Amino acid sequence: MTSHIAVIGGGLMGRGIALALGDGGYRVSVVEPVAGIAAQVEVMAHPRIALRELDDAVSDCELVIEAVSEDVEVKLALWRRIDELAASSTLFATNTSSIDIDELAGALDDPSRLLGLHWFNPAVIVPCVEVVVGARTSEETVVAASALMAAVGKEPIQVRSAPGFVANRLQFALFREALLCLEEGLASPEDIDRIVRTSFGPRLARFGPLLSADLGGLDTYLAILNYLSTHLGARFDPPRILERMVGDGRLGAKSSGGLRELDPAEYAELSAGMADLLAEAYRVEDAASEPRA
Repeated sequence: MTSHIAVIGGGLMGRGIALALGDGGYRVSVVEPVAGIAAQVEVMAHPRIALRELDDAVSDCELVIEAVSEDVEVKLALWRRIDELAASSTLFATNTSSIDIDELAGALDDPSRLLGLHWFNPAVIVPCVEVVVGARTSEETVVAASALMAAVGKEPIQVRSAPGFVANRLQFALFREALLCLEEGLASPEDIDRIVRTSFGPRLARFGPLLSADLGGLDTYLAILNYLSTHLGARFDPPRILERMVGDGRLGAKSSGGLRELDPAEYAELSAGMADLLAEAYRVEDAASEPRA
C-alpha cells in the first residue's frame, strides 16, 4: 500500500480527496499556500492529514494528486515544479475535469507517469473516480493508480482523455437540455428537477443509460431520436452506432443482444428484477422529498 500521498490544493475538492485518502488509511500531505483555504484544511483535524510545504510534501511521497484551479498555465507551472522535486518513481495524477491530460503531461520529463484521477464532489462519498488515460500514460501508471483508488473504497473506471471525459459529457448534455426546457417555458425549474427525480433518474442510477436502452429496446430509442431530430434539430440526430445496431437486428433485450454483451437469459433476469429495484428507489425518493416538520 502507498504510505504517503501529496494533495496539491486545499480547496473543496482537495480537502475531500484528502479526507477520502486519510479515511482509507494513507498519510496525506496537503499543500495550500492561501492562508484562508489552508485554515479550512486545519479545521478537518484528521490524524492522517497534515499541511506541508510543496518541497517537503512532494519529495517523499509515492503519489501526487494535483487539485488546483482549472487554469492550464497554473497547472503547467506547478507540474514543472513537481517534476523537479519528486522522486523518479512517484506517480502523478491531476484532478482536472476538463483539461487534456496530454497537454499537462507535456510539462514532465517522463509523461508516462501522469494520468487523470477525476473525483466527484463530495469526494469522500461519491464512489466513482474516472481514471483518465492520456496518449502517453503507461499501463503501469494506470494499474497502480487504479489499485490505489480501489484500496480506499473507490470505483476506478478507465476512460480515454477527451474534452469532458465521460461523466461531464453526460451530465452537461442533460443540464443543457434542462435549461432549454426552462428557456422554452415547458416547466418550472422545480418541476424539471422533479420530473428527473421521479421518472428516469432512479432508473439511470441503477442501470445507466446504455443498459436502460437495451432493456427498453434500441429500435424504440432510434424511433424516438428520429422524431426528436425532425422536430428539434441536429442535437438529437441518432449516432451511427445506434442505426447500425438496429439495422443488424441487435435491439437489446428483445433480441439476441444489444449495446451490452448479455445473452437473453441475463436480459430476462435484469428485466424481471427491474420493478423491485425501481420500486425501492422511488420509495427512497418519496421519503427524501417529504417536507420536514
